[in-house]
Amino acid sequence: MHPVLYADLTLCFVLVICAQSPPCPSLCTCVLHDRSDSKGLRTVLCKNPALTAIPIDLPSNTVKFRLERTSVSRIFRGAFSAMPELLYLWLTYNSITVLHPRSFTNLSSLHELRLDGNLLSTFPWEGLRDVPRLRTLGLHNNRLARIPPLAARYLGNVTYLDLSSNRLSTLPNDLTALWPFSDTTQSQRSLVLGLQDNPWMCDCRLSTLLDISKAPESSLVLLDRFLTCSEPPGLAGVPFQSVELTRCRRPYVVTSATKITALLGSNVLLRCDATGHPTPTIMWIKSARPNLYYQACCKQMQNSMDTERLPRKLSGYLQESPRVGIRWSAVSLNGISYRDAGEYRCRAQNMAGISEAIVSLNVVGIMAEYANSKNTDQRQTVAKSDFSQRKPNQKSKAILSLLPRNMTGQPSLPKRVMKIPKASRDKIKRDRTAVQNLPQRHFLISSENPLHKKQTSHISMSMNT
Repeated sequence: MHPVLYADLTLCFVLVICAQSPPCPSLCTCVLHDRSDSKGLRTVLCKNPALTAIPIDLPSNTVKFRLERTSVSRIFRGAFSAMPELLYLWLTYNSITVLHPRSFTNLSSLHELRLDGNLLSTFPWEGLRDVPRLRTLGLHNNRLARIPPLAARYLGNVTYLDLSSNRLSTLPNDLTALWPFSDTTQSQRSLVLGLQDNPWMCDCRLSTLLDISKAPESSLVLLDRFLTCSEPPGLAGVPFQSVELTRCRRPYVVTSATKITALLGSNVLLRCDATGHPTPTIMWIKSARPNLYYQACCKQMQNSMDTERLPRKLSGYLQESPRVGIRWSAVSLNGISYRDAGEYRCRAQNMAGISEAIVSLNVVGIMAEYANSKNTDQRQTVAKSDFSQRKPNQKSKAILSLLPRNMTGQPSLPKRVMKIPKASRDKIKRDRTAVQNLPQRHFLISSENPLHKKQTSHISMSMNT
């Protein structure tokens, strides 16, 4: 083939490939990797201190993206979603302080994530749900002071975890129990773990890690086996291999009773016992309002009970530890009222966790004020019923006549008008002849109602004979 023709064909081939490939982002360099299937894959390197944000025109065929020594401080949602074939993501030695929980959206093929040398004080562990194939996670030389227990949910497939040179003092039990380190025959994989250069607090929370570091054969491989304690002061500088620690035990709580029914005004003692290592501390919390059985009697208290803020911590309870690992506590309720009824929680806590036990208090009885008012109402009801059902005497009937109102607007005292019984009329007629010669007489009927004595002392009734 003629040399000039060969050169032209080569130039055309390069131009076709360049035309098919997207351009490289500014301030970055790109390297194209040839594959047998004629599909080009790229490595993109952005290493310019003037870069302050993730480029938006990243090639979709990128398999490795490196962002190093730039001024980028925040990684936003979906910052790398334009690269679905990404396998390696290195964001090392930048100024990153914030990672959005959905920073790794559309990276289901990602195998390696490195964030070494940044300023992260927290890490969005839940964001690892978007990278189910992740095997390597590097968080070396950040500012992490705590690993939450939920991190264990998203690290099940990770085989390399570097947490060295942070500010960690302990690890959650859920994380240390994630892998079966002790039995290499049953373990399906090993884990390389970097924990050096952290201020470790050597207490029962690290007992599992210490046991692992002492094991001659384990599926856990420490990058640095010579880990040392920083606290407590008595163990500062002591290697893990020389420390003996007891495993933490979560508190176990029991109460003297789960349901208590007490009389109104009586005294009640609530008690619970807790065991665990270290010795747990106990706190009493009222967490629910009472279920009132006597709604009518408690209307005056209902408003005050509704405004009670729950849950609330109780004060004034007793607490004592008879020996290491055991503690009991009691709260005394004197002269209880309906307001004291409800649900009480005995909460025990130590380094290994928190446990609770519940006591339900029910108060029965009737308040004195309610009883008196209820008896008064009953008496009034009975009196009204008797008056309405009272039958008049057939032999003598009293007819009350209402007099006109006086000047003050109040009704005047009614007169008692006596009607001669029918049985005595004949006798009166027979005796009328005998009394014709007698003078007119006046009969006085005294008023026995003391409320009307000021108005009149007696009522006069005259009878002409």
